[in-house]
Order: sequence, then C-alpha cells, then structure tokens
Amino acid sequence: MPAPRPDAPAVDARARATSVLAAALLIAVAGDLLLRGGEWRLGFTLLVALVTLSAFAVGARADRERNFLLAGTVVAALGLVLRDAMALRAIDLLSVLCMGALTVWRGNGRSVARLEGLDAPKAAVLAVLTTLVGAPEVLRASSHAGADTAARAARTRALAIGVVIALPPLLIVMALLGSADSVFAGFLSSAAEFLSREAVQHVVVIAALAWLATGWLLGTLDRSAVIRIPEIRSPGLPFASASVGLYGLVVLLTLFLATQLRVLFGGAAYLSATAGLTVAQYAREGFFQLVVVAGIVLATLVAADWLVARDAEAARPYRVAGTVLVGLVAALLLSASARMWLYVSYFGLTIDRVLATAIMLWVLAAFVTFAATMLRGRGDRFAPAILLVTIGWVAALNVANPEGIVVRANLERAAAGKPFDAQYHAYLSADALPALLAAAPTLPAIECADLARNLAKVWKTRRAARDDWRSWSVPYARAIAAGAGRDAPRCAGGS
Repeated sequence: MPAPRPDAPAVDARARATSVLAAALLIAVAGDLLLRGGEWRLGFTLLVALVTLSAFAVGARADRERNFLLAGTVVAALGLVLRDAMALRAIDLLSVLCMGALTVWRGNGRSVARLEGLDAPKAAVLAVLTTLVGAPEVLRASSHAGADTAARAARTRALAIGVVIALPPLLIVMALLGSADSVFAGFLSSAAEFLSREAVQHVVVIAALAWLATGWLLGTLDRSAVIRIPEIRSPGLPFASASVGLYGLVVLLTLFLATQLRVLFGGAAYLSATAGLTVAQYAREGFFQLVVVAGIVLATLVAADWLVARDAEAARPYRVAGTVLVGLVAALLLSASARMWLYVSYFGLTIDRVLATAIMLWVLAAFVTFAATMLRGRGDRFAPAILLVTIGWVAALNVANPEGIVVRANLERAAAGKPFDAQYHAYLSADALPALLAAAPTLPAIECADLARNLAKVWKTRRAARDDWRSWSVPYARAIAAGAGRDAPRCAGGS
C-alpha cells in the first residue's frame, strides 16, 4: 500500500502563503529604499512595478482581467515620471490606488466587467480592509500545523541556544579587535550610531510595508475572500419614492436655467441692477458649484435606479425623468462653460481652471454614458463603461499637459496686450518650462526680465531640494538639461 500523501490543498495553501510572504518582504525592503527620495516619482513608480510583478508571480497568470488591472496600475504609475505637475501627480496616485482596489475586487471573485453603480465604494472598503487585516491570514497559512511542526520547533530551540552560546565570545572578540585598530573601532562606532538612530526607523518602515503588501497580495489572489462585503440588494421601491427627489431636481434646474436666460438677454445692465455685479465678477462665481451640482444629479440618478424596482411600471417614468434631467444638466454645463469662457477672457487661465474644465468634460462624458446605457435599459454596462471613460480621461489629461495649455493660452493674451503674471508662471512645474523658455523672447522686455528673475529663483531652490534620483521625472530631467536655475532665458534684445 502506498504511503499516505499529505493533504494537497493544505500544501498548496502553505506554498502560496510562503510565496506571498517572500514577495511582501522583498517589496518592503525595496520600498524602504525607494520611498526615501523626497517626491514620489521614479522611486514610487519602480515600487509599483515591483508590487505588480510580485502579484503576477504569485497569482493566477491566466486571468486576463486581473492582468489588465495590474498592467493598468503600472501605466497609472508611469504618469508620475512622464508628467511633473502636482495636480497630475495627485490624479495619477489616485489612479494607482483605484486600480489596486479593483485588483483586490477581482481577487475576491468579482468581475470588473460586471461592476454595478454602487460597487465602487464597496471595492474601496474591501481593498482597505483586506490590506490592513490580510497579513495574519497569510501567517496562519504559512505556519499551518502539520507533521513537521515538532521538527520546526526543535530547530528553533536549537538556533536560540546557539545564539545564547555564541554571543559572549563574539562580543569579546569584537571589543578586542576594536581596541587593536582605530579604523575598525571607528567602523564599529559608526555602525552602532547607525543602529541606534536609523535601524529602528528602517525596521518599522519595512515591517509596516511588509504587513500592507502581504494583505494586498493576498487580496489579489483568486477568490481569496479575507473580507466578505455583504451583498446589499435593492429594496425595490415604487417609483413614487424616487420621484420626489428626481422631480424636485427637475424643478430646481428649470428655475435656475430660466434665470440664466434672463441674464443672457438682460446683459450687463441686468446684472448691475439686480445683483450689483459686473460681467467679469458674475463669470468668476458659480462654475465650480455648477459642476458639483451636475455630479450630484448623476449620483442621484444612479442611486434612484438602484432603489427603484426594476419592472416596466417603474422603468418608464424613471427613463422619462432621467431623460429630462440629462437635458437640463447639458444646459447647465453649457452655462458653466460660458462662465468659464468669460472668466478666462477677463482673468486668464490657471491650472485650477484647466482642471475644473477637464472635470466638467468628464461629467459630460459620464452623462453621455448614462444616457447610452441606463436610459436604454442597459444598466449593467454603465459602471464598466464609466471605468473605461475615466481611464481615457486620465490618459488624455496626462497627454494634454495642462500646464503647457495654461502657458500657451496666457502667452496669447500677452501678445494681445494683456498682462502676463510672470511670478505665477515661474512657479509652475517642469511641464510648463519648455513653453515658457520658447516664448520668453516674445514677451515685452520688462515682463521677460521678471520671468527670468523668478525662474532663476524658483529653479535654484528646486535643484537643491530635488537632487535624489528617486524623485526623477522626464520633464524635470529635461528642465535641468535646458539649464533651469542656471541659465536665464533669452529675452528680446539679447538680455
């Protein structure tokens, strides 16, 4: 009779847990090195690449959806080295976190292609909890009780006894060698100082990163449900319950748009008489609020779709109300874009205004997606489509270079005789520098000199503060190669 074989699932679980622990330790040690360079740029991108490669190595390699999410995580992290603007840095970091959360969602046995409207917050909660509490599960699996438990315990005791026996002679020999040679004594002193000051910090950082990496890696494995998010089913309310909010929004937006028409036809005289505002002051107010209102309307429509019973009796009035609201929001966004156009024509372009406009375009794309899916009875396609729209939006934002757009637009204003804020533009990131250097000779001599002075001041500080390779980015490297902080831009007349 053949000897009984060990339980295969238990062996596989231990092997997988051991692989996860080894990968997490590698990630933690690398992270302790890569995250110490000031700004999270090249170092963080390399760490993300290592994390995703580790997840690929320990997980289900044939899972195409999982591989897509892991690849998307790396691509999002690449934005940190391909662009230098702080606003894009925040967006790209958030994109990395979102792709990582969706990878855990996939590891929990859920399909991203079947995302529903309310799954996004659930995926975020699942990823956070799994990352925080997944490590103990891996440790338990790696030390699963079996036939070799006694042998491991014996080896551990033997090693402990060996340490106790070896310490006295090692310490004595080390002390004698230190007293025999001053160079070696200096080395021992430096090592002791390092251990007393930095070693504890390194150990804490490595331990924290290893804990988090272990939990996240476990969460990305196929059907590794460390945390189970309860399924919350739709209450199936009658449409009357949702109609109060939907029709209320219809009334509010209609009233608001009616006042916009009055302003449009009344012009500056109407604004001055009713609100005491000039056209410029009026344009300066309200854009951000209008975009937020559009987002709230979209969220309300998605929530109403989930709350209402999915039958023909409720679907028909919901689609009617949704169609009306989509039309009203389109008019609302048109009003917001008109305000932004007036705002920019009076005060110029800033990075905040570019990003606000970009967010408005995303909201518009989200409403188009909503109309093409949920209003046509294809609600199951809405969330996956929004995910693709958002990925495309982030990619387009990185490609477009918002700070370059700001510089070019304001230089056109300067060419038309309008003021150019040299100090503001000098404080933009390396993304804006090529356009600034190219256009400096076209500026009036005084403004060009002001720009040159501010650029020299800003980039001298940046060169000193950002000299670590881990904070490297492509635009920053190009800026340094172009002499930023060292060579003044050429102004008209060779000054």
